[in-house]
Amino acid sequence: MSQTGHSKYPNVFTPIKIGPVEIPNRFYFAPHGLNLALGTEPSNDFPYYSAERVRGGCGLVITSLNLHGKVFGMPSPYPQRNVRSFQAMADAIHSEGGRIFGQLWYNPFQVGQWGALGPPRPALGPSSAQVFGNNECGHALRSDELLSVVDAHRRSASNLRRAGYDGVELSVCHGTLLEQFASPYFNQRTDQYGARPSDRLRFIFECLESTRDGAGEQMAVGIRFNCDEMLPGGYNQAEATEMLREICDSGLVDFVDLDVAVEPNQFHLGMPSVFISPHVYEPYVVAMRDAAGSVPIISVLGRLTTIAEAETALADGVCDMVGAARALIAEPNLVRNAREGNENRSRTCIACNWCMASFPRGAAGCTINPASFRERIWGGGVFGTAATKMSKAVIVGGGPGGLEAARVAALKGHQVVLLESCDQLGGGLRLWACLPGRESFQKGVDWWAAELAQLGVDVRLSTEATAETILGEHPDAVIVATGSRYSPTGRSGFLNQPISGHHHDFVYRPEDILLNGVRPTGKVILLDGEGTHTGPGIAEILAQAGADVELVTSAFAPVSADLMYTGEVGFVVGRIKAAGVTISTQTYLRSIDTHAVTLYDVFTGAERTIPNVEAVILASSREPNDSLSDALEGKVRQLFTIGDALAPRPMAAASFEGQKFARFIGEPDAPTTFNEAFWPDEPLQNMPQPAAVLLSQAECGARHPDLVTAGSAPIGEDT
Repeated sequence: MSQTGHSKYPNVFTPIKIGPVEIPNRFYFAPHGLNLALGTEPSNDFPYYSAERVRGGCGLVITSLNLHGKVFGMPSPYPQRNVRSFQAMADAIHSEGGRIFGQLWYNPFQVGQWGALGPPRPALGPSSAQVFGNNECGHALRSDELLSVVDAHRRSASNLRRAGYDGVELSVCHGTLLEQFASPYFNQRTDQYGARPSDRLRFIFECLESTRDGAGEQMAVGIRFNCDEMLPGGYNQAEATEMLREICDSGLVDFVDLDVAVEPNQFHLGMPSVFISPHVYEPYVVAMRDAAGSVPIISVLGRLTTIAEAETALADGVCDMVGAARALIAEPNLVRNAREGNENRSRTCIACNWCMASFPRGAAGCTINPASFRERIWGGGVFGTAATKMSKAVIVGGGPGGLEAARVAALKGHQVVLLESCDQLGGGLRLWACLPGRESFQKGVDWWAAELAQLGVDVRLSTEATAETILGEHPDAVIVATGSRYSPTGRSGFLNQPISGHHHDFVYRPEDILLNGVRPTGKVILLDGEGTHTGPGIAEILAQAGADVELVTSAFAPVSADLMYTGEVGFVVGRIKAAGVTISTQTYLRSIDTHAVTLYDVFTGAERTIPNVEAVILASSREPNDSLSDALEGKVRQLFTIGDALAPRPMAAASFEGQKFARFIGEPDAPTTFNEAFWPDEPLQNMPQPAAVLLSQAECGARHPDLVTAGSAPIGEDT
């Protein structure tokens, strides 16, 4: 990947030397957790995922790796048997002209299990303390156990060196074991590892020395360091600055990666959502830069989405390299598009944080880029340009599912017509963009709209699709992506039956508030049966407009676990509390009478009646708009219903299915209905395998070129 001077972004496209390693430019793919491991080993999806970002222009990839065991879907270089899979990782990055570092971390709050079905392993820490968020307590490491951790760093670094990695980063951030030793909040020891402030760095120095020993002279070694713990009794920025100065003066580090957040205590800071200002880390990085002396500083800066922002930070001397994770998950070609003057073709991360919320489900994905994490099957390097048979496709619905289906079908060479009943595109994404703080979601809609225009898709707004109008287009394939609507009856997962009195004319659905401008100003009862953004967002809108709002939910909290994993719980709940919203948890709506409602406690059944109610809003379950599917059944060769029209789920499911089913159009032996696509097993070549199979494929290809074709899936062990 040769880099030359760039008139618009000269700093981004200037090479940099970090220790013994030269990196072709100054933008890197930042370390992050992801479900791309098989056991403790990188899967064959991991190299494709990482290499896609290098092909898209990144100079450096830093992969997040567990020091020991499989936790949070990340592999470990500690076992000797994993070296070949890590070699496949390094080979993939080097073949695209990039460099690859491995970040070693051990997170005490993510401890894994004793075997596949065993109980939790003990969390290891400097002192015994309860782990935030559960009732488990950690094990205070003894002297001989500390030596094992130190040796694990040497062994892991050595294995990465043998695999061909270019550098190693130790995490002293995000609540890792090394940060806990540096922190007076976690480290209560009275021995040589904690008695004095300088003692708290001893273990970090020992691990750095061990890592250097394992890495050898040809690898860069650095740390990721928390600039300010922001915990009562934790270290502050001034103390962090002095620790950083001591670490950099030691000569043990070739670079420092500055960040902010102790996890899980400050999960919201580790992946800043729409409620946190962009570049939230930048003031900390600027304040601590001088402490590093001549050691290069790299940083993600916090929710950076464009190369222009990176250029400004580099030009201003904030840091020496700028990184991103989510921006590159959403748009792998972010750097290349900027270099080639095609920035308008880049998706902008909308910071919905589905990439993070999907991990606890055992999944991985991006709302606006469903190919992300699936690059081996769907990535730019293997996408293909044309379908086997050119077809005419009619896509009904302009939400995320329909927009992605139209884009992919057009990329495959099909003639595409998109019919949207509203006067604007966006569907559910447009609905969410109306919620407070989520205006950035509209950027996803705007990108899709621009892409469809670029691809020549025939987009027809304000067009009510019927079976007759669709069949009048003489399509070969129809994708029904007509979305869902909130139930007017108040049905929910808690109580799957209509609320008595739901027919009253002062009872509204979320669409009435967000799209039609209904604004009651008196007493409002809002029944939230979802626990997502919608209910609290509407409560905030109405409270800010002067209404007396009570949010009612059967759950223990006003939001679901999904918003905990997106890092938004504190912001969403804090905002509605600040707006004066009354929150009634473990409560449900019994009945709606003439401007009065009866609520009840879901455990005791105790009732209370609220008089003088101006409006009731039912933000409960969603119902699919699927009538077109029945009307078209058997009348077109390929008919797929996707997204919420198939079954209301997270928005990422709609865009995923848009891509998945659009790829079937015009392909021989492809499914022709959802049912045909649902039941067959996933093709064997699509299933993940250890990344080492890629080396086997390359070796086999060298001996027998006729057996390996460009873009083919990796060869399995049975080949």
